[in-house]
Amino acid sequence: MATLQFVREVKDSRLLLLGIVGEGESARYTVNTSAFVEIGMPSVGDELNGEQMSVILYTDELIRAKKKALSLLSYADNNRRTLKLKLSRAGFSREIVDAVCCEMVERGYIDEQRQLERLVLDEANRKLRGPLRIIPALTSKGYSSSDVREAISSLTDSGEIDFGRNARLLLEKKLPDPNDEEEAKKILYKNGYRI
Repeated sequence: MATLQFVREVKDSRLLLLGIVGEGESARYTVNTSAFVEIGMPSVGDELNGEQMSVILYTDELIRAKKKALSLLSYADNNRRTLKLKLSRAGFSREIVDAVCCEMVERGYIDEQRQLERLVLDEANRKLRGPLRIIPALTSKGYSSSDVREAISSLTDSGEIDFGRNARLLLEKKLPDPNDEEEAKKILYKNGYRI
C-alpha cells in the first residue's frame, strides 16, 4: 500500500508534485490537477489504492514524455517516426509515446509536410542531389517515398527546384575536365540524376 506523504504546487500552477511512500521507499510524481481530481483529491496521510497509483504513474510518465518531446523538438525538427524512436529509447511506454506524438502533431509542433519540403530543398539545391538520391535518403528518415516524390514534383513545378541547373552546377563543381563525358555520367549517376 502507498501513502501520500505531501502535495506541493509546481511552478506551473496546473501541476502538482506528490510525495508517495510505499514499501519503505519514497518517490515523487508530477500530476496535473485533473488527474488529482480523478483520484479523489486525497489528503496527506491517505492510503492510495492500485487504481489511484496507476493514474498517478500514467500521468507522471505522460508529463515527463511531453517535456522530453518538447526538449527534442526544440533542438531540431523531428518527424513522428524519429520522435517515437527517441522517446522509446528514453524508456517511455508505447502507449505514452503514441499519445505524445499525436499531441505534438495536433499542436503543430511536428509539421511533416513543411519539414519534408525543407529537406527536399536542402538535398536538391544545397547538396545538388538528384531525385534518385533524394528519395532513398528521405525515406530512410521516415518519410514515405510517395510523399517524397510528391514534394519533389510540387517543388519542381513551383520552380523552387531546377534539376537541370543543379546538375550543371554539380558538374562545374566536381568535374575537373568538362570534356570527360564518362566522368560526367559517373558523377551524375552517383548523385541521383538519370542519365
